[in-house]
Amino acid sequence: MAKLIVFNFKMAPASIMEAKELFNIFNKYSKKIKNIKLIVTPPYIYLAEAKERIGSKCYLGAQDAFWFNRYVITGEISPKMLKSLKSQYVILGHSERREHLKETEEMINAKVKACLQDGLKPIVCIGEKERKNNDSAASFSVKKILFEQLNNIFQGIQIEKSSDLVIAYEPVWAIGTGKQQDLVEVQKMIDLIRFWLARRFSEDIAKNLPIIYGGSVNAQNIVSFLKLKESAGVLVGGASTKKNELTKILNKLIK
Repeated sequence: MAKLIVFNFKMAPASIMEAKELFNIFNKYSKKIKNIKLIVTPPYIYLAEAKERIGSKCYLGAQDAFWFNRYVITGEISPKMLKSLKSQYVILGHSERREHLKETEEMINAKVKACLQDGLKPIVCIGEKERKNNDSAASFSVKKILFEQLNNIFQGIQIEKSSDLVIAYEPVWAIGTGKQQDLVEVQKMIDLIRFWLARRFSEDIAKNLPIIYGGSVNAQNIVSFLKLKESAGVLVGGASTKKNELTKILNKLIK
């Protein structure tokens, strides 16, 4: 199975000209990259331009979606709007939206349902906000946080196929810190998510549903994360819109 790399532009770059330069980089390098699925998720205002420029080897995604297609909600974007722009993926429940926009798990649940209904593949973000000094994947407190998030977000949702969505494990305490993560610990956290999936859905879903890692992924560590046996790929944040760093990442993927 091809590994996934999701490039989350967040609220960047500042201009359409800079966005075009980034899209052209994806177009240039994606032609040389094999057995890796590149998913580009720029801000809404750049989606149409991205569709024209990223090239046929890249997949288009959005950074959020509202949970109704027809509703008077100023400033929101519906799943059908995203589909009309050929977006195939959508990031839901990112920790920054939880923190700054007070997005709840009930809201994320509604968004997941709406996107699945309209054929968009959610990239559902989960992860603990902080850890105490001795916390690990074996800690009761860490398991409790992870399982509660999964229970709330997937309440009332049935997954028919493992390809219906992606889960992104993003420990909030690691995002943007530049800290080198313990690969064994990341693997154990992914195993915990698969344990929950097996009991909530099925062993087949647990085995095959893509789970990716996000948290200070860059050119220096991306290859190590991609080598993790149970991980389906990575979610790249800040490095996605730094031209030099992005070029280094894409060069690392050429075999």
